[in-house]
Amino acid sequence: MGLLEKLFGSHAFVKMLKLFYLNPGQVFPPREVATRTHTKPDITRRELRILLDIGFIYKAAQIIEVEPIDKDHKPRRRKIHGYMLDPSFQLLHELRELVLTVAPLSKQELTNRLRRVGRVKLAVLSGIFLKRSDSRIDMLIVGDNLKKGQLDWTLRSIESEVGKELSYAILETSDFKYRLGMNDKFVRDVFDYPHEIIIDKIGIIL
Repeated sequence: MGLLEKLFGSHAFVKMLKLFYLNPGQVFPPREVATRTHTKPDITRRELRILLDIGFIYKAAQIIEVEPIDKDHKPRRRKIHGYMLDPSFQLLHELRELVLTVAPLSKQELTNRLRRVGRVKLAVLSGIFLKRSDSRIDMLIVGDNLKKGQLDWTLRSIESEVGKELSYAILETSDFKYRLGMNDKFVRDVFDYPHEIIIDKIGIIL
């Protein structure tokens, strides 16, 4: 159990705090909160009641645009009901500083999770992992014969820990090396901005 979990007594509670802090102005129905935080529905309802009682969130509705099932249909608008971060919460800034300062996952834990998805040759962290908003992506993964189902689940679980959807790129080793050799702008941007390499079996020399 990490520091924040010990302080607040619940891993799910901490993940929900991050979810609302990193997505202000967005309404989350209970089912989406459960999905995004990888939390059981009954636990989700319990923690949401606590957050509502202390004034951290409030009930709200929002009109969203739903993508069409095919290109022949136009996007449709739908009203959703759920919860939103309350900007008037009396400890908004103090709690945010505490919750978002402590890293949700250690670099070693991220490395261990990524190694389970197949032959990962390179993993680079940026963006939210380094508390940067000017990076193009949060994570670059290079590898071969990756287990798509396991990789998708791993990325979703990491998103539940950090509190937001990740911006990431997945490249095969040959594609990455070609792009690197051609001085591809996307690849160069990843390494030109602040980043941290946590797996390197390629031997990156920049």
